[in-house]
Amino acid sequence: MRRLLFLVVLMVFFWAGCGGKKSTPPSTTVAVTISPTTATLAAGAATQQFTATVTNTTNTAVSWNVDGTVGGNSVVGTISTTGLYTAPTTLPPGSTATTGTVTVNAVSQADATQIATATVTLTAPSVTITITPPSVTLPAGTTQQFTANVSGPTNTAVTWNVNGIVGGNAKFGTITDSGLYTAPASPPLGAINVNAISQANTVFTATATVSPQFGTLSLNGTYVFLAAQPDNASGSGFSAHGGTFQADGKGNITAGVEDINSASGAPVPNVPFTGTYTIGADGRGTATISDTAGSPTFSFVLTSGARGQIIESDGAAVTSGILRLQDQSAIGSVSGNYVFSLLGEGAAATASVGVMNLASGTVTGSIDSNAGGTVSPTAALTGTDLLGSAGHGTLTLTNGTFSFYIVDASTLALLEMDPGATRTSGIALAQSGTFSNSTLGTSVFAVSGTAAPGGGPYTEAGRFDTNAAGAFANGVFDQNNAGTSSNGSSDSGTPFGASANYSVGVNGRVQFSDGTSTFIVWLASAKQGVVMQADATAVATGYLFQQQGGFQQISGGFDFVLAGANPTGPAPEAATGQLSTSGFGVLSGMADVAVAGANPPTSTQSVQGSLTIGNNGRGIGSIALGSSSSNYAFYFIDPNRLLLVSTNPNPPSPPPPPSPVLSGLAERQCSDCQ
Repeated sequence: MRRLLFLVVLMVFFWAGCGGKKSTPPSTTVAVTISPTTATLAAGAATQQFTATVTNTTNTAVSWNVDGTVGGNSVVGTISTTGLYTAPTTLPPGSTATTGTVTVNAVSQADATQIATATVTLTAPSVTITITPPSVTLPAGTTQQFTANVSGPTNTAVTWNVNGIVGGNAKFGTITDSGLYTAPASPPLGAINVNAISQANTVFTATATVSPQFGTLSLNGTYVFLAAQPDNASGSGFSAHGGTFQADGKGNITAGVEDINSASGAPVPNVPFTGTYTIGADGRGTATISDTAGSPTFSFVLTSGARGQIIESDGAAVTSGILRLQDQSAIGSVSGNYVFSLLGEGAAATASVGVMNLASGTVTGSIDSNAGGTVSPTAALTGTDLLGSAGHGTLTLTNGTFSFYIVDASTLALLEMDPGATRTSGIALAQSGTFSNSTLGTSVFAVSGTAAPGGGPYTEAGRFDTNAAGAFANGVFDQNNAGTSSNGSSDSGTPFGASANYSVGVNGRVQFSDGTSTFIVWLASAKQGVVMQADATAVATGYLFQQQGGFQQISGGFDFVLAGANPTGPAPEAATGQLSTSGFGVLSGMADVAVAGANPPTSTQSVQGSLTIGNNGRGIGSIALGSSSSNYAFYFIDPNRLLLVSTNPNPPSPPPPPSPVLSGLAERQCSDCQ
């Protein structure tokens, strides 16, 4: 029994020595944990300390990254080698307007497959932001320091933009990173908003408004000008200045060259000049030039820094015309087809329209003319062209010798300069496209000049629709012949007659009748062309424009020039100015008015008026220049341009002294409208 008990005890000890129940060996797999596993921080440099614990290895070091980028970056936040996470100044890409998330990772240096992660929720900081000053009025090119006041986040930096463009641009003005704003050279069509956007939370923005004005800097660069008095209804009143000049944006005309032609003497070419100018907040300005022929003065009004309208204001003549910024990239060559119109005088008032092709110094084309009411259609035109420096050249044609000035690739200004029988000036427009009856659609047109019988001032404007096959619809016009209105005592306009029709040639030549008068048009494109009255009623030229919609609602400032004569003199008159409207109804503004023989020759007068418009783009109203008021018809080309003709109803007998017969163009003042 004892022997058996001994054996049992021995076996128990033996079993225990061999391990008995099998034990689990200690783990050798590296493990990483992170604390905390979640955190919520406000963007804008807030911090969170993370701690990583590594087990089952003697190497307990970790590498920290944010969204896979070791050490993080400015977009997702940064993390130090000790685990201190710093939130980015703004929410990372992919975030909502208020929150975003990133992942902080602790990677074991002993085993890079072992990673612990924590999720960081980033919230947009609450921001209060204001701009000082909140609004400002600035002349062209002047500066304003804006200051952004930011409270809430630790990051108080802002990003500046103008109308959504970081740093702004030439159209709306520019702004530096520090908030220094520079106004544009001329006002754009829409509002200008300077915005400061919080970098801590881009949801928060403050806005300041800028009201831009014209100023001396608005005239800066090389300009082409052409101002003419076609005739004074006596056959001996032509006068014109044309040329180029450089304005320095500081009130100085540093250099210029002009050609001069008038009925009082022989043409004078290539006259150098210098001068000075001023420009008011409304775009109205004056210029005085000094040359060997004297010191002529001009009044002008700007549409923008690239274009304007001008009249002579010194009493020597009452000229009117255009002012255009010259495209320096276009002055090295001139070629292709150009349609042109010319108006002036010879033995009597004379006008012409046509087309010319300029090719390697040779000119060919076709011309229609009207001399004292005698129309000579479709004559051949030949000659040569010679382009000199600065876009100034000479055309020697069968109808005269002309100086020309390149405005841009599509526009030339023309001034006849030979001592021959005629003196004329006008514009040439580059021709493009193909032409047929379907080319002519809804259009407005206007001509001005001299009545053939009697020699009084004359103007007509109108509008029409077409059927694209030679017939008109909804045609209406207003004619003022030496103070006699085609409307009688009505202001409703004169409907086209039953015989009104048109035809368009493949070369762009159009002949049309409104049932009363006949016209020849040379189309530059489907959008515009030049016009000449082609009957014995008048010697007159002008323009035709494709009419566009959108004119039912207009507001803002318009520059204008009106030119013509008083039928009792007939004394030439012209006015250049600015009128404003906040919608159809009331017109107001200021103008410089030049009258031949007046003392002083030019006066500054207030402009008051009214305007109502029909669905066809024809409006009626009145314009008072000082104490003199006239009724007008307004024909809208589009929301930014309109043609004007005076249309005083024929007065009862005995009539009061007739008002001047005036016509012209008004353009909306904005750098991005034309």
